[in-house]
Amino acid sequence: MKHNLRTRGRALALTVVLAASTAGCSVYSPLQTTKTQSITDGVVVKGLPDHVQFENLALISSEDGGTAVVTGSVENAGTNPITVTIAGGSGKASTKVAPGTLLTLGDEDLMLKGLKEGAGAMTDVEVTVGDKTVPLQAPVLPPTGYYKEYAPKG
Repeated sequence: MKHNLRTRGRALALTVVLAASTAGCSVYSPLQTTKTQSITDGVVVKGLPDHVQFENLALISSEDGGTAVVTGSVENAGTNPITVTIAGGSGKASTKVAPGTLLTLGDEDLMLKGLKEGAGAMTDVEVTVGDKTVPLQAPVLPPTGYYKEYAPKG
């Protein structure tokens, strides 16, 4: 009987030691749910007026020094129309967004010319709404897969 109690005691002590030694494995690892991340191919534009939300900004281009089509979405939750201007490379493109509207970008009207970077790189872009200009890095993506329809003509 004593032998059985001793074996159980050792097993219990070993279990406690193992549990304590593995319990701290994630102490120094940050929780992934505490980080805000963009889960799209493009980037979120922060720093614009409160009623404007610009998400998934990406440029579709297949060549260095070429033309890129601006993709993403802009929401104007305000009561007045806004003009959004995107500048990059040697080009600048603007579009109007009506109040209470979510506008999906990706047509030939919003194109930037003279990008230094080609597909697979990040490039400097400025987004302006009203008197707020936000500089950021936007990805340049190749016109493949679901971005094929956004390929610049020519």
